[in-house]
Amino acid sequence: MKENILSHHLEEDNGFTLIEILISVFVFTFVCFTSIFILKNSLLSSRKKQVEKEIMKEIVFIYDFIEKRISNAMINNLSGKYRMNFKGGDKSLKCVSSFSEDKEGDIAKFGIYWKDNKIMVNMVRVDRENPDFTFFDGFPGAQTLGIDIKDFSIKYFDGERWCESWDTETMEEPKLPELIEIKIVVSKGKIEGKEIEKEIKKTIKIGF
Repeated sequence: MKENILSHHLEEDNGFTLIEILISVFVFTFVCFTSIFILKNSLLSSRKKQVEKEIMKEIVFIYDFIEKRISNAMINNLSGKYRMNFKGGDKSLKCVSSFSEDKEGDIAKFGIYWKDNKIMVNMVRVDRENPDFTFFDGFPGAQTLGIDIKDFSIKYFDGERWCESWDTETMEEPKLPELIEIKIVVSKGKIEGKEIEKEIKKTIKIGF
């Protein structure tokens, strides 16, 4: 009787079967790959958010800088070096505006343009020693305002329609556009084959 009971237990305790081992390996492998996939997606999502944050920071900086100058643009219809003009195309703009908000009457010639995926800016102060409001040829000494700029465009609203350019020098009665729309597209490369870019348009009111 004892031998039969012992023999019965020995027959039952025969270890893991091949199927059980395979199932265990499959479950372990599945858990590992799932964990890696989740971690990878988490890292990519974190990286994407960081890049988008950098893009937004750069765009806000560019817009703030441009808006401070363009919103305070000035013109007149005088002749010679005392004439103030406002000249703009779809990729560039030149105007005379306040240099700073602190000093009354402290103004500068301001120029901005887009080239080679960069937004370049030039500012020349106008004072008693240099009372010349005529624009410089080109953009000598321009500094980089923004990089990785995939596209940059400017439009001008005359009160009825949007225009691709503006030039007060050719007007009988010079006037500024009521609004200016600036579009900036910033691209910071690719993540997992997908280009990370942001396009933002902003409308700036002149003389507010």
